[in-house]
Amino acid sequence: MKKLGIGIAAAVAVLAAGGATTGYLVGNRIEEGFATAAKEWSKPPLLVQVQDYQKGIFSSTAHTLWTVDTGEEKLQFTAQHDISHGPLPIAHLAEIVSTFAINPDAPPEWVVAFKDKAPLVWKSKVGWSKSTQNEVTSPAFNGEFGGDKLAFGGFKSDFEMSSDFSRIKGDASMPSLLVQPKPGEEDDGQTADMLMSGNTMRFDMHQPKGQEFMVGSIEWALASLKLTPKSGEGPAELADLKLAADTQLQGEVVNTSINTSIKSFVQKDHKIDDMVMDLGLHNLDAGWLNQFTKESQKTQGDPQAMQMLLMQGMQQLLARKPELEVKRISWRTAEGTAEVAASLSYQGDAAKPLNPMTDFKALLRLDMPKPVLQSLYASKVRETYVLENEGSDDIDDKQIDSAVQQDVDARLAGLVDAGLLVDNKDRMASELQWADGKLQANGKPLDQNGMMGLLSAMP
Repeated sequence: MKKLGIGIAAAVAVLAAGGATTGYLVGNRIEEGFATAAKEWSKPPLLVQVQDYQKGIFSSTAHTLWTVDTGEEKLQFTAQHDISHGPLPIAHLAEIVSTFAINPDAPPEWVVAFKDKAPLVWKSKVGWSKSTQNEVTSPAFNGEFGGDKLAFGGFKSDFEMSSDFSRIKGDASMPSLLVQPKPGEEDDGQTADMLMSGNTMRFDMHQPKGQEFMVGSIEWALASLKLTPKSGEGPAELADLKLAADTQLQGEVVNTSINTSIKSFVQKDHKIDDMVMDLGLHNLDAGWLNQFTKESQKTQGDPQAMQMLLMQGMQQLLARKPELEVKRISWRTAEGTAEVAASLSYQGDAAKPLNPMTDFKALLRLDMPKPVLQSLYASKVRETYVLENEGSDDIDDKQIDSAVQQDVDARLAGLVDAGLLVDNKDRMASELQWADGKLQANGKPLDQNGMMGLLSAMP
């Protein structure tokens, strides 16, 4: 019995020593992981620095400094990381709880808003495959910042990330956000309160091997958005927005599709229902996109450098014959359903100098109730008319309405006479195609009179 007790004690001692050794080795790996993560996350305008790492047998602590420097503004946050990595972890390699804090030298209103709570808490479980399961939360808070009032309903995200940071999959949600800006001296009453609710997102993105860009899918939903002008006018309200974007690398090109829908939008006396927009970007050269993604991180805040970067490798980009396709834009009003479709594609020889007149093919189709087209024209014509008569006290609203209506009727009639529009009683339709430097309208070549009619009808 005594020998059995000694044997059990020895076994326990060996297991304890083994557990301590394993935990310490895991601690070493986590420390290395911190350094790697800091390097991976540090891409302009973000810099992550490990300030210290106190390694223990079963647990460790670390502190990091997060700096966001846009060139115009610099913000810093500190984070404390409590790490558990032993003894004998079974379900996962380690668990890390990162608590972020506002630096004391931050603007006073932010210090007050987060006086008794951390602005961000990040919990990670590191699996044996080195991938992580993450939970990121931010608390609800109210505050006043420079006269603007902010009520934030909190934030939560659960996601999985691969060990090399090349894949991320999960979801995020933000219940509500209320912003009440303080009207400025030059706002003319146009400043509006904003209330957003039911903001959710699902994502499954990954970085293809050897590439800098990400591909995959994103789904975003917004239950409602309400903008209430300070001027006392009625609010603009949007309900049930949904967006799904999918990007895939197929061989040497990248293709993206974006599908958006909005259940309803109301502003003043206007209501639009069942809005749908389907977009596609096809044949984007992967090599060009990879280089652009890599170099664009160095040109943050420099529009000229970004423009030059876009032009670099243009021959490589055009060789794939990229295409932007608006498959459908449709909406429904009291007058009926309106639909628009368009596309723009490169058809030239990328090895030759670019000729915009002959190298591009474009298509525009529309079919909508006549009052809808009249309204779209009228808004642009009115804007031009008001600008031209700015400062005149001799013109009242009724005169403006009459002048705009006559102008719109004349322009649309000119388009019908030129063969650019087809008048189907209560609806208007058109199909315009540009190819090989020639324009066709509704299946017929557009002659000089038709071109003059088109130019004269432009608002």
